Amino acid sequence: MLYGDFFMDIINLINKINETYEDVYDFFKMSSMYKYADLNFTNGYCYEFFCLLKSFYPDALLMMSNDKMHCAALIKGNLYDATGLRDDDFNFHLATGSDMEYIYKYYGFFSSEFQTFLNKEILKKTSNNSKNYAKTLNKKYKYSII
Repeated sequence: MLYGDFFMDIINLINKINETYEDVYDFFKMSSMYKYADLNFTNGYCYEFFCLLKSFYPDALLMMSNDKMHCAALIKGNLYDATGLRDDDFNFHLATGSDMEYIYKYYGFFSSEFQTFLNKEILKKTSNNSKNYAKTLNKKYKYSII
């Protein structure tokens, strides 16, 4: 990754996010979402997945599929979603304001309690020093991911 000893490649991070989501799902017993991360993050909650990746890769760009049914993260010239590296970047475009309106109207969003707990658990699983990393990230980007 981008921050000192907090190096993790993107695929490793995606796997950790997916594993953590499934653990948190089991804890919350959410009936409105899929138990399996790849199903959930490719069926309505892909923007939530983008936001998780963006918290680790602040330069990530939101890409929207041309049919508006999916979004993904463009990181260092490659397109990623919960399934890993995508090879169909030609089917995506940089998200616009109207795409964001569509996302907010039609995509799924986690409850704030679920989101907060998920973020904390992801940080625990991806860093030996998550508190220092989170403090650095919060100061640098002026938002809280925990």
